[in-house]
Amino acid sequence: MELVGVIAFFTAFITALALILPTKKIARAIDFVDHPDERKAHQKAIPLGGGIAIFVSVFLTFSLAILASYFLKEKHPAWVPTVVYQYLDGVFNTLPQLAVILMGASVIFSIGLIDDLKGLNPWIKLTGQVLVALFLVYNDISLTFFPVKIVSIILTVGWIVLIINAFNLLDHIDGLSSGMMVIVSTIFLIIAFQTGQYFIAYFLLILIGASAAFLIFNTHPASIFMGDSGSLFLGYMLAVLTILFTFYQKPYPVYSLAVPALVLAIPVFDTLMVLGIRLKNGRPLFQGDMNHFAHRLIKLGMSVRESVMLIYLLTFCTGLSAILLYQLKQETILASILIIFTQVIMILALISLLENAGRKNK
Repeated sequence: MELVGVIAFFTAFITALALILPTKKIARAIDFVDHPDERKAHQKAIPLGGGIAIFVSVFLTFSLAILASYFLKEKHPAWVPTVVYQYLDGVFNTLPQLAVILMGASVIFSIGLIDDLKGLNPWIKLTGQVLVALFLVYNDISLTFFPVKIVSIILTVGWIVLIINAFNLLDHIDGLSSGMMVIVSTIFLIIAFQTGQYFIAYFLLILIGASAAFLIFNTHPASIFMGDSGSLFLGYMLAVLTILFTFYQKPYPVYSLAVPALVLAIPVFDTLMVLGIRLKNGRPLFQGDMNHFAHRLIKLGMSVRESVMLIYLLTFCTGLSAILLYQLKQETILASILIIFTQVIMILALISLLENAGRKNK
């Protein structure tokens, strides 16, 4: 089944790669660009529309995968390995759930695209995200490890909205949001293979392929931006996948909370810190600024690439801790988890110290 994953990755990667160049040209021709201002790091107009390439490549890859599944079911070609047919029933069983996820993704992408084109009131964007999250809950896509249903609904909606906006807020400097998507998804991919959740693994490979192709053009100095259409879409897809994931292991019930918290610690922490600073300073929550961790690192003398690379490395550090959880022995589990969480807390404390230093270095 490794071949299926390779095909999924390269289909999304090549499709996104093929779409980005014409998207850049069209965006410039119709003035679909992000103009610089005092709240932005770039100094010249950069084409938007990268999110369109990502969205189309992901949808096209899923469509081709579904068509291929129907073809295999009908034709049963002899050259296809027998093991593939063992998974076809599982593919068709997941189609209704996939349809729900992609319908929600289309709405989130559309909200972002309208915002990129014309600008949307932030509260309308937030309302749309909440409604999509409730649509998922209505269709039984929700966190299930809380026995009280209303608590489960609130936490599901809150988690989806948080991760969507965490990746939206990460998209403030070249290569950060798309690169973080590749890193975080790769860590979740390893966990998916560790726990035998192959359909989620293939889902992640598609997202990694599309994001990696875009990252080639988005690395500093970026020649195209994904815009809200891309960052909201990727954040939504990742949020939904973490809900579908079965992190739970019978001897270790805490994993359902611990694993996504560890993998997504850096983007979530940066989001909460930025929102906290805006609240403290009495500024609008949804108004962009230069208070993100990457901006503080640049103020301390790092280049854009160096600041982004440091955030990548810190994310790898917290993510590797999540991977290690599944290697722990039951008899030492509590002590080991305590050590891992202490390590992550120290990393977040280091970030806080650097942010404070960057704030003083204005």
